[in-house]
Formats: sequence, structure tokens, C-alpha cells
Amino acid sequence: MEETEMEVEEESLSNSSTFKRFGIKNSIQTNFGDDYVFQIVSSEENSTMAVSLSTNTIKLYSPVTGQYSGEFKGHSGTINQISFSGPSTPHILNSCSSDGTIRAWDTRTFKQVYSLSAGSSQEIFSFSFGGSSGNLLSSGCKSQILFWDWRNGNRVACLEESHVDDVTQVHFVPGHQNKLLSASVDGLICTFDTDGNISDDDNLESVDYFVDCHYSDIDDRLWVIGGTNAGTLGYFPVNYNGVGAIASPEAVLEGGHTGVVRSVLPTSSMHGGPAHSQGVFGWTGGEDGRLCCWLSDESSEIYRSWISSALVMKSPKNRRKNRHNPY
Repeated sequence: MEETEMEVEEESLSNSSTFKRFGIKNSIQTNFGDDYVFQIVSSEENSTMAVSLSTNTIKLYSPVTGQYSGEFKGHSGTINQISFSGPSTPHILNSCSSDGTIRAWDTRTFKQVYSLSAGSSQEIFSFSFGGSSGNLLSSGCKSQILFWDWRNGNRVACLEESHVDDVTQVHFVPGHQNKLLSASVDGLICTFDTDGNISDDDNLESVDYFVDCHYSDIDDRLWVIGGTNAGTLGYFPVNYNGVGAIASPEAVLEGGHTGVVRSVLPTSSMHGGPAHSQGVFGWTGGEDGRLCCWLSDESSEIYRSWISSALVMKSPKNRRKNRHNPY
């Protein structure tokens, strides 16, 4: 083993002319003890370098000289991400922490500008600014994705069904600021369109399992039916004549089940088909012990009296996909 190590070392030295060697210019002792550095970021004009430490502190330095200029204290938990704001406010540094807060700091005055809280029992692992108007602040908070309007500090949405484990990354897509990507310990990467009403089911791009397939003789179309562990179902059209085989859901069934759905019976597969369905879209049954009947959007007013109070629907306002109500 020792001879092999020597051979590798000699070979590396002989090929040293193929790469550049860099010598250390400066070393900064950020603190004393066993504390360590989490993340290093610089402002857009490269005038300031921010460093997050394991002491829940953020320190500022000159990226050219290494000169210490100040620090921010306020977080009571691990600082998971730091990032400078965009060109309009390059002096603002943002941070999120396991203490459940996102904070903004002014690098000119070394004071906190604002703080947004997800709750004392929450942890925020990541954040991103975006939205079509640039007003949205999204964060990964345990298994949830939270949205604030950072201009007034109001929370505008909370997505709870897309992930089942810690959301470690959220990121608005450059050039498509209405699109948000999220990644989680559950192994899923989800995409969301933040224009209009932000909802888990408006953006049902990922499922935990497939329940069944449905083929329509009349339309000559095929759908795969997928579901989430929380009980939401999506009808995903299959394009078997070209690329991109499975598209985004054309219909979403939400609010009926609270667990895994095991069986789906569309009315189009019943004897008599849609002509005798009287506004019923289909039936579903699941591990929550519920048998749910779903009404199409065109169903008569009288069917509302059959909707169980235990199966409360989310508001259907601003839905772009077909919605079906359980009773």
C-alpha cells in the first residue's frame, strides 16, 4: 500500500505543469474555539463578503483585503442559508435559520430590517425571492413550502401536500420568475406556477403512486391516475404518439380522502356511460375507509345537499384545472 501511494504522488508531481498552483494569501480567524464556517457569499458588486458561522452569527469582511467590518446577531438556531438581495437593494443580506425565521439585514448600518416567522416549532432550510412581480418570498419549512409577500410581511400561501419530508431547497427559475422548483429529502423535485392562486393541487406535478389507468373510447384518449399520500388524485393525460408521454393533470380530485386511494371507478366505465351519470364524475375508495362520489363542475345545484360536512372542499376560486366535488 505504501509503494502505491508513493507512485501516485510521483506521478502527480510529474504532471504538475498541466495545472496552476495557488498559494494562500491570507487566513482569517473568524472566532475562537470549535466554531466553524457554514457558507460564504458576496454582494453583487463584490464589495462585501458575508460568512455564516456555527455560532448563529453572520460576519462581514472585505473579499479583497479580508478586513473585518461587522457582524449580525439575532438568530437563535443554525443558519441554513444566506444570500444578498438583487440589484435594487444590494446592501441587504437575507438569512434563514432553524429558529423558524427569515431575517433581512442592512450591511450599511448593521441592523435588522425585518423578520418573518414560520412559527417557533418550525425550521426554515432555504428561501428564494421571485414571482412575476418580484414580490414573493418562498421558503422550505420542514415538509411545507411557505410564501410571503416580502413587501408587507403577509403570508400568502402554504403548500403542505407536495412533499412528505424536509424541503431543503427552493429556487425561482431565472428568466421565469413565476416558476418555483423545490427539492426535498423525500427524493422529489416539484415545479410550481406561482401566477394566480398558489395551491398544491394546481401544481400536482408529482405523485406518490399510481392508482389506475382510464381509456375513453369516445375521445380515444388515455389517462393515468396518480395520487398523493394525503388523498389527492390527478388525471394525467398520456400522449402515446410523441415525446413527453405524461403531461400535467387535466383534472384534480381533492378534499375527499385523507389517505391512500386504492380504487377509482369513472362513470364513463359504467353501463350507460356519461349520459346516465347525472353529473357524477366517478367514485373512489381508499385506506381511510371512505367511499367518495365526485361531482362534475356542471352538476345541478341539488347535489350540494349530498356533500358530507366531513369532506370539506378547498375554495375552487381561480382554479384553472377541472375540479370535482365529493359528497
